[in-house]
Amino acid sequence: MATMAAVQLEDLPVVVKFILHSVSSSDAYEVSLRKNLELEQCVLPPALQASQTLLKTKRADSISLVLDGIKSAVRFQKTIAEAWLKVIDLLMLFILHSTNANQSRRGAERMLKLKVRSGLMQEPLLQRTFRDYVLRGYFSSILALAQSLLRSPDPGLVAFGGHMYRCSFTAFDSYCRQEVVGSLVTHVCSGAGGEVDMALELLCGLVTEKPSEMALYAVFVKGILDYMDNLTSQQIRKLFQLLSRLAFGQQQQQGSHIQVDCCTLIQGSSVSAP
Repeated sequence: MATMAAVQLEDLPVVVKFILHSVSSSDAYEVSLRKNLELEQCVLPPALQASQTLLKTKRADSISLVLDGIKSAVRFQKTIAEAWLKVIDLLMLFILHSTNANQSRRGAERMLKLKVRSGLMQEPLLQRTFRDYVLRGYFSSILALAQSLLRSPDPGLVAFGGHMYRCSFTAFDSYCRQEVVGSLVTHVCSGAGGEVDMALELLCGLVTEKPSEMALYAVFVKGILDYMDNLTSQQIRKLFQLLSRLAFGQQQQQGSHIQVDCCTLIQGSSVSAP
């Protein structure tokens, strides 16, 4: 196991698969694969990524094959899944959750919450985990976990769920960004206090940080107007700050329809006010 670092990246998927399929039930807890499997060393430094796109793609494909091998093992070998839970990290949580086995999904979610509450999983770790594109295949699980955390009454879990949403929007493609925005809008429309506050805060932050990307999903955000009865006056104020940034920001062409809706709503409120 100590020789893992010397294995060539293109050979790593085969080596990992061999270890996982040959280990016995009694040895599963003793094989320290995760301790010696340093995927971070497989990622090119940012300075080299732009000039070595082909090499980056090859490395990402190899890492994807490694993760697929681990996913197959935890899905079909209960002892492997249980052993991973003893030395769990964020990457393995996503893999375990994606196996669609109810026990693994519940175990992954429960372990994530425990790790976040204990302070063992924080935003810097999340950012390092998201820095490569190999997580794209686990987006559904990442989104489901973020949704669960944002609905939690624990402020620490809510904050970590918010970080997961932000990282997903930044790291993934347009389809994933649309799903992130749609999910955040659903949180806002739920009317559940802390859940609404965090979702509005995240949407405002994304509009500020990524105005061009967020302008593409303005129509989803505008849908919150139909659920204003579920919001407090402070939340409504936050909503209009969000809509104003979308409507009157740099991407005014995409936000023109929101301008009309905002003006109409304000005029209606003025007329109906005592």
